[in-house]
Amino acid sequence: MKKAITLIITVLMISALAPGMSACKKTPETGDKGSPEPAAADTEKIVTSITDIDTEDMQDLPLEIESVTLLEGGSVRIVPTGDLKKNEIKDDKTDAIYPFDEFGKVKDIYLVRFGNGGYRTVIALMEDGTLSALSAKELIEDHIAVVMPNVSGRDNYVSVEEIKDEDEESFRVIGKTDDGEEIELDFSLNF
Repeated sequence: MKKAITLIITVLMISALAPGMSACKKTPETGDKGSPEPAAADTEKIVTSITDIDTEDMQDLPLEIESVTLLEGGSVRIVPTGDLKKNEIKDDKTDAIYPFDEFGKVKDIYLVRFGNGGYRTVIALMEDGTLSALSAKELIEDHIAVVMPNVSGRDNYVSVEEIKDEDEESFRVIGKTDDGEEIELDFSLNF
């Protein structure tokens, strides 16, 4: 009889405390007081932001990107528009993609033009000295964000530069290495 009473009291106590305990539970979606937690991107400091990407003179081959932002933690936040947004954003919980995250932390970002056909892309200088880039072909023609990691196979890059050729109609992209070498990247980006 004592065991039955103890069991009933235990069940009653658990039933009485359970609603209060679940209200204190912290989940990824809520903070301590039940308010939504800001996304990591909302709290990280912005290092660099590129806007005015699809300007009027770039409407023939738009990237369908509103902005590219490098965050202090090494993530790159890309806000897509148009078909790129339809293809890359699968729910209403976010308005951005982070395509370089799976390849490591990013140190710097560049928006560059190359060739004479109007192709552009986003290049990320990774913390390990490699370069990763969005495939311009996939971005412009198929409206998907495909990352090409370790462009040109080197790991000693320190910067990237877009160079306008003398004919004033074509562009080249140069990767500069820590030993002063300048590597032309156009062939590696043309996929």
